[in-house]
Amino acid sequence: MGTSRTLVASVLAAGIFLAACTDSAPRMVVDPELEAIEADYIIFGLTDYLTRFGIREAIVEADTALVFSDSTVVLLRGNVKLTAYNEELGTEKAVVTSDRGRLESSTNELLAEGNAILLIQADGRRIESYELRYVPDDNRIRSDSAAVMYDGDAIIEGTSFTSDLNFERVVIQNARTRGGSVNF
Repeated sequence: MGTSRTLVASVLAAGIFLAACTDSAPRMVVDPELEAIEADYIIFGLTDYLTRFGIREAIVEADTALVFSDSTVVLLRGNVKLTAYNEELGTEKAVVTSDRGRLESSTNELLAEGNAILLIQADGRRIESYELRYVPDDNRIRSDSAAVMYDGDAIIEGTSFTSDLNFERVVIQNARTRGGSVNF
């Protein structure tokens, strides 16, 4: 009888011990916003090389990319950056930054949204807008939103803008200037 009481006491103690371990064991906590994302894949720390005919034309970077298997659109979140390159020289020609974006993987088009900034490397001109659209097939970058261009001391404001990807012809629609002088 003493052995069966010891056995019952041991089993009871083991059960209580296991129950205590189960209640205090660390549990994985998932951010509800992350859990609600319906993407098929989530990439943290994206770097994507955009090429045309085997030649690098741009690099896209983002903190997070949401990929959907039934779409060619990749949603980009956090510190979105596109670096466009001069195909002949391999040097940087422009950098676009924004809060978020949409990359069309079949055409390499990028829509940069939220605090979008274009910095033209050759002369330091900076264009700011809510959104910027990089369209390599049309050899253009444009914005359908209000845009401000900083060119030296001159500030040019307008309702939208468009430019070729060599930034030789930058057009600000309905332009108003303040400060400095503008050379055309």
